[in-house]
Amino acid sequence: MPSTHEYPYWSSSVVNRFCKRFLLLLAVMLTVGTGPAQAWKSVFERTLTDRAVMAFQEGNYSRVRELLGTDETADDPRAWYVLGRMYQEGRGGYALDIKRAEKLYRSAAEAGHIDAMLALADMFARGSGVSPNFAVARVWYERAAKAGNVPAMILVANDYAGTNGASPDYERARVWYEQAAAAGNNAAMMALGNLYRNGQGVELSFVEAVMWYRLAIKNGNQEAVAAEALVTRFLTAEELADADRRVAEWERLAGWGVTAGSPAVAPVAPAPTKP
Repeated sequence: MPSTHEYPYWSSSVVNRFCKRFLLLLAVMLTVGTGPAQAWKSVFERTLTDRAVMAFQEGNYSRVRELLGTDETADDPRAWYVLGRMYQEGRGGYALDIKRAEKLYRSAAEAGHIDAMLALADMFARGSGVSPNFAVARVWYERAAKAGNVPAMILVANDYAGTNGASPDYERARVWYEQAAAAGNNAAMMALGNLYRNGQGVELSFVEAVMWYRLAIKNGNQEAVAAEALVTRFLTAEELADADRRVAEWERLAGWGVTAGSPAVAPVAPAPTKP
C-alpha cells in the first residue's frame, strides 16, 4: 500500500484536520438531537439558502429559481422571504402570486424574520394586492420594531403620533422615538424635541426640547437647526447650559444603546412554521 509520503496532499496534518472536522460535524449532529440524515439535510438547506439569498441580493433571480425552484418546504425563514419576494414581484420566471407571497411572508415573519415582517406590514399598509388594513400593518411594524429594526420604530412612533390620521397617543410615540434615538436616529431626536416644545405626551419643557434638537444637530439633522434657534430665544444662559449638560449626560447614559426609561427590545423568534 502506498504511504502518505507518496501522496504529499494526504500528509498527517491534513488527515488530522479532516478527521477533526468530521468529528466536529458528528458532534453537532448528536447535540441537536437529530439523526445523521436530518442533520445533513439541515446543513444542505442552510448552504442552499445562503446561495439563494446571495443570488437574490445580487439581482440574479434566475439563479434563485435554479436553487429554490418552487419548493417551500425548507425549514428556513430566509428561503420563505426570498420566495415571497419572487412571487410578489413576478421575477425570475415566478408567476405573480400575491396570495402565495403573503403566505410565505407570514410564515417567515412568525419565525422572526424582520424583513418579512416589514414586507407583510407594507402589503397591508399600501394595499398591495390585499385590502388595506392599517391595524394589521401596525401589528407587524411593531413586531419589527420590538425586534430592533430602527426604521420600524420610526414608523410605529409616527403612527402613534397621529401622522396617519388616527387619534394620537403621544406617550407611546415618545417611547418609540426614544428607542430610535438611542440607536442614533436623528429624525427621532428631532421628533422628541417637537414633543417637548409642544408638551405632547410629556410636560412642556424648552430645556428638554433644546437638548433633543442639539442631539439631532450633532447627529446630522439640519432641520433641527431652525427649531433649536427658535426655542433658545426663550431660554436664559443658565437654562442653555443646563440643556448642554443634559446632552452630555444622555450621551453618556445611552452610549447609543438603550436610554434610561426606555423599554427593552427583545427579538421575536418563535419556532418556524412551514408555509
